[in-house]
Amino acid sequence: MPRRKRKSQKVILWVDAQTQALVAELRHRLEALYGPRLVLMMLYGSQARGEAELGSDIDVLIVLRGPVSPGEEIVRTGEIVADLSLRFNKVLSCLFMDEERFTHRNGPLLRNVRKEGVMV
Repeated sequence: MPRRKRKSQKVILWVDAQTQALVAELRHRLEALYGPRLVLMMLYGSQARGEAELGSDIDVLIVLRGPVSPGEEIVRTGEIVADLSLRFNKVLSCLFMDEERFTHRNGPLLRNVRKEGVMV
């Protein structure tokens, strides 16, 4: 799963194989669901910082083209997220955001994601 660096983003070197497989499968399934609407996915939180412990959740920011209603996206992807969470026995937490907000907003969450986030 390690990818090329993009801008100032880090490359994951410390995520366990099971988490790598989960995130790769999530990406594959979201690419199939969203097609060109899927702009990027970033792992953030303890997994991205290399501080994850047994039972830590997997936080993923999903940036989409066009208008995004986070509630609708949670419903749209609920079966995928539930399937992966159960299959890998990990809690997967997805945050949805439109490209405009990701690019131009600068609140605390986005500053943190940009600082510690890892492209997947």
